[in-house]
Amino acid sequence: MTPVIIGVADIKNRSTKAEDAKEPASLMLEAIAAAIKDASSSSQTEQKLRASIDSLDVVKTWTWPYADLPGLLGQKLGVDLKHKSYSEHGGNQPAKLLDSAARRIATGESQVAVLTGAEALASCK
Repeated sequence: MTPVIIGVADIKNRSTKAEDAKEPASLMLEAIAAAIKDASSSSQTEQKLRASIDSLDVVKTWTWPYADLPGLLGQKLGVDLKHKSYSEHGGNQPAKLLDSAARRIATGESQVAVLTGAEALASCK
């Protein structure tokens, strides 16, 4: 199977007001939902795509500690993950995780892989 990127999203929370604060997991969930919407033509397609997620790779955050962020996101998405990973810190990690996800799809280990990351420095102030 040839891996294809089907949906992308970028969420920004530039507000520094305490009432607008969001943690990275919330930003990631918003981005994943927006990427699913980007890849879908209907709410039925969105539901089917979300239910097909079986792989989740997360770029490690600097600003917020999580014991198992990929597991938390998978739980909030309501998906059963065959694969989940939480990278080390580093600017090379998104490309490394994308390569790994593409390899899993190409070998049939995964059908729908999600790669996400977020920071919430403004929310920490």
